[in-house]
Amino acid sequence: MSDFLRRYWALTVKEVQQLMRNRGLLIQLLIPPTVVLIVFGYALNPEVRHLRMGVVDQSMTPQSRAFVDSLTENESFDVSQRFLSAKDAEAALNRLQLEMFIVIPTQFARDLRAGQPANLQLVIDAVDANTAQISRGYMQQGMMWALSHYNSWNGLDPLVRPGAVSIDSTVLYNPGLVTPWYYVTGIMAVLMFINGSLVASALAVKEKETGTIEQLLMTPAQTAEMLLAKTTPVFVLLMLVLMLALTVSVLVFDLPFRGSFVLFVVSGMFAALAGIGIGVTLATVSKSQQQAQLLTFFVNPPLTLLSGMGSPIDNMPWYFQKISIVNPLRYLVQIIRGVTIKDMPFNALWPDLAALVAFSIILFAISAWRFRKQ
Repeated sequence: MSDFLRRYWALTVKEVQQLMRNRGLLIQLLIPPTVVLIVFGYALNPEVRHLRMGVVDQSMTPQSRAFVDSLTENESFDVSQRFLSAKDAEAALNRLQLEMFIVIPTQFARDLRAGQPANLQLVIDAVDANTAQISRGYMQQGMMWALSHYNSWNGLDPLVRPGAVSIDSTVLYNPGLVTPWYYVTGIMAVLMFINGSLVASALAVKEKETGTIEQLLMTPAQTAEMLLAKTTPVFVLLMLVLMLALTVSVLVFDLPFRGSFVLFVVSGMFAALAGIGIGVTLATVSKSQQQAQLLTFFVNPPLTLLSGMGSPIDNMPWYFQKISIVNPLRYLVQIIRGVTIKDMPFNALWPDLAALVAFSIILFAISAWRFRKQ
């Protein structure tokens, strides 16, 4: 055992020295993940704010003006222009001066006084279908809220109006509806996994390019010892990246951490092994660093898209849901979200952890077999 530790320590020191001399790789491993986490956390945000809205007020009554003012009390809509006709508003929409416009009919105030539904026309630019769908939902909610305050506009008792509807809603885990929480937890897992595969493949292929792999094979060290020594520095750096990403998420995005920190670290460790295993496996079938990078860029995007990082897996087609079962990144994303946002206990997350451990062992074993065969 002492001989094993002595050889392992000597090889690990050699790998650390080699990694420290490659400052470009160190910078690539530590700096970009932080930048990507911050940029994606803000950029991947489906919230719709400050939509440019036009108004065609054919009613021109205090009720219609109060209705429009109520729609702009939040940050969703900004009344940028007012028009005399729907035709003028549509022309502005075609010139990309608006995202939407609303037409308030002449009988708007009369219908409200009579207790009848007020029919409004909403026209939305749906080139961006996602934004159009979200903005339509915002507008419908805004209309319901504004119409429900009709009595307060006229100084009437809101309790005497018949047909009032009260909706009591409860939002769990994220009462403030902070959208970046969903994305930064997914990006955290993706950065951990992808960096492991990229760095491990680059270091392993470099041994082949420089010819030092033949020198290592001449030493008394076993193949397993060489592989463990080669992956140990990368493993430590990946755990540092995970802690750095968590710190940035908490400080910049106010991400809560409500669950088990031990479970978070353990899942990160096995995810690092899985990423390293993929990287080493790809390196064994590559002849240069460029070829290894191309292979990782071919493998990593499907893993990322099928991990549930950006959109729920349940929203994907059924065949993609089946394929994602063999994606270890999927389980890491679920664990990180479970321990940070939802405070899920171990008995609820153990199937994900078991799957992550199994895939990590399989991938690392395949990489060791390929490395030994080479």
